[in-house]
Amino acid sequence: MGAPKRRRFALRRKNEGYTQERLAAALNIDRTTVQRWEAGDCAPQPWMRPRLARLLRLTITELDDLLGESYVNSAGLDSLEPTISAEGGDEVLRRELLAGVLGVAGFALLGKSAAQASTEPMTIGGLRHLVDGAQSDYMACRYQELAGALPNLIRTAQITRDAVGDDERHEADGLLATTYRHSTWLALRLGEDGLACGLSEQAMAAARASGDLLVEAEVAQMGAVVLRRFEQSEQAQQLVVDTANKIDAQSQLGDAAHAAAYTMLLETGAYTAAIAGRRSAALDLHTEAVRAARFRKPGQPGLPLTPSAIDASYLGLYAISVHRKLGDYGTAIDAARTIPPNSIGVIERRVRYWEDVALTFGAWGKREDAFRALLAAERLAPQEVRLRPWAHRLTRQLRSSGPALPGLKEFAQRSRIA
Repeated sequence: MGAPKRRRFALRRKNEGYTQERLAAALNIDRTTVQRWEAGDCAPQPWMRPRLARLLRLTITELDDLLGESYVNSAGLDSLEPTISAEGGDEVLRRELLAGVLGVAGFALLGKSAAQASTEPMTIGGLRHLVDGAQSDYMACRYQELAGALPNLIRTAQITRDAVGDDERHEADGLLATTYRHSTWLALRLGEDGLACGLSEQAMAAARASGDLLVEAEVAQMGAVVLRRFEQSEQAQQLVVDTANKIDAQSQLGDAAHAAAYTMLLETGAYTAAIAGRRSAALDLHTEAVRAARFRKPGQPGLPLTPSAIDASYLGLYAISVHRKLGDYGTAIDAARTIPPNSIGVIERRVRYWEDVALTFGAWGKREDAFRALLAAERLAPQEVRLRPWAHRLTRQLRSSGPALPGLKEFAQRSRIA
């Protein structure tokens, strides 16, 4: 049963003279976030509640009562306890990485004035260089490097954004959005869905302020992943389809970069529909994505190094994912066999390939093939296997569903899988 609508919260907002748009603007979030609060789909993040309470002229206790749920004291980061994963794994590594995510969240908690005292703005070129470095860590699954860089990067990006002139403001907003996107990705990898929700909201607000459709597309795809974690598959699908339609209407897909963004939004929608069992929608969106991926005018320059551009180059990866989720295991493996793994030049995407192959074989009952794919993922990105629930669940399944597989016990020990 879904959460009840928060009618008293909405009434308080109206009585204080705020529309949903005005309250969202005061909190530097998107209007749809306020809508979701009032619908009971999610709740404000802990670090946002003191500011929200002040705007509505409430105490924290009174705000809690309107929201109808307990409040995590946001007096300091020490009160934001990480969720202890039931999946096992390397908890020391996990806590180290989570410290980086909490450092990003702490910026929102402490506010801009506190960060201003110890952080200097930089040029847009310098900031872009730092963001590109974080992008490289993200694409290479370098979790520790990314977590170590993000707290300072998010502070620098925000302070730089506030310091630049109007002619550079939109570009700074785009870089800030990208940084929040990477923070969201890391929070999702750690299973910290609540933190990911708040970070995703910050990313979307900055992306829309930037006016850059390509940045908005990247953030919308990550936002869809967050919504899926909260079992909001219809909203997730609508988010990416609406963003794809916006790109189509405003760019007419007149260049390869916008065509790639459009393509990957539709593929995200296809995968989302497949997760929810909406077969027809999933296949229709995948078919349209494949059609759009063929779009490239003669003589166009190469695509910029963005997740969408990379994914559009490896579109077959989504065919594996969509058919796996639909239960079409043979079709998924046939799609996988058309892609030489070593041709996937980006580690994060190649790990995704082996993840899908392993999970497909596992669901199909082909235990030896599933384990070989799992080992391939481990060779590429050991941290992925040590931290991610999919690898832990598959390992337990392989261990309990048949005769012992040679090397599986040692693998589980290396990956700290109980």
